[in-house]
Amino acid sequence: MENYEAQLLSITTEEMPQPQGSIPYAYLSALVSIKTTDSYERELRKLAKKLPYKTSSWPSFGQYVEDWYKVEVGEFKRQLQYCERGSCQVREDCENLVDLSYQILNVVSPRLTSSASKIAENLDRIKDQRLLIWLSMSSEIFHMYQVNKYFGTRMLNANVTWMCEELVRMGVFNNTSDAFGSEKHILQGLMLSGLPKSMASILYQELQSA
Repeated sequence: MENYEAQLLSITTEEMPQPQGSIPYAYLSALVSIKTTDSYERELRKLAKKLPYKTSSWPSFGQYVEDWYKVEVGEFKRQLQYCERGSCQVREDCENLVDLSYQILNVVSPRLTSSASKIAENLDRIKDQRLLIWLSMSSEIFHMYQVNKYFGTRMLNANVTWMCEELVRMGVFNNTSDAFGSEKHILQGLMLSGLPKSMASILYQELQSA
């Protein structure tokens, strides 16, 4: 894979206000007793109105929709499915509705933060597609911290892992451990969304001590 390290490290995004959680975990945990798809949709959409950004492209709750997501909730089913060519494939088979809410809120959140979007406007969608993924990964972390710290930390772990793996694929480091040990690279990945450096440093320290 092409090594685009210099280009990655040269990106500077406009710093945004530190993300603040808008949906307390307790509100999400209250959803776990819901047993029907309709009730779950109603309550989750109500909670999503508390988010500081507009949501879009919501999955269909219970109905087939071509080339998009469908949510199924029942006594023993909490699934996010993808509909395609007349059938549905399970993308996420969740243990509970908190887990399912995490998956859905990630789907409906904007792909990029406003700061990351400004950078993306000047990138080539083909030539710079890997950089665009970095911007998206960083934005996902920012948006999930805007939901709450629990979801933010979960996305942080998943997407920093991807960043480390990508740095290895690029040939910058020999292994993911060395990649994670490079504060410069990980902080850059976190700040691509506009995340303040002070918070990015704290999150990196938390990952190191985990």
